[in-house]
Amino acid sequence: MRPTLRQLEYLVAVGETLHFGRAAERAKVSQPGLSAQIAQLEATLGVRLFERNRRRVLATEAGAEAVRRARAVLAAVDELVDTAAQHTQPLTGTLRLGVIPTVAPYLLPAVLPPIRRRYPELRLLLREGHTHDLIAMLMAGELDVLLLALEADLGDARTLALFEDPFYLVAPPDHPLARRKRAKLDDLDGTSVLLLEDGH
Repeated sequence: MRPTLRQLEYLVAVGETLHFGRAAERAKVSQPGLSAQIAQLEATLGVRLFERNRRRVLATEAGAEAVRRARAVLAAVDELVDTAAQHTQPLTGTLRLGVIPTVAPYLLPAVLPPIRRRYPELRLLLREGHTHDLIAMLMAGELDVLLLALEADLGDARTLALFEDPFYLVAPPDHPLARRKRAKLDDLDGTSVLLLEDGH
């Protein structure tokens, strides 16, 4: 038979106050009720947890160890409840976001402050990197969401287009394309073009 969480709460209350009356007040239960639960816990564990007389209460060696472990159990239960609560509300907990360096310095400063204000329980972990590295981390489960150009091969990952980012051609005034309002990729055939290295 296992102790109940209530018994562990009463155990910690007595262990911290070393007084059954104050422990009962803290636990919002009658003193006889708390005493009965401690006695039942001692019977379940087969060990005396507290030495008590009319003047004082002392934790036995087994009792002090039981109080320490009960605190850890209750903390773990609280963490379990908190973790479950995070999944009942959108955008809480940890979100691991990968973003390419050609986007990060321009977009993130604008969007992160409002996200933090709107979703204060969201813990955003950012990872800046090249597209192929971020995709590998996504597929390995190390990232949750990526912000990158949709030209990348993302396999079965679900995608959502957020915006279009136009390309601009910058050319010297005497270049044949300088006076045109639009240029196609075919127009650049045979022309030397300065670009970022592969991966951006």
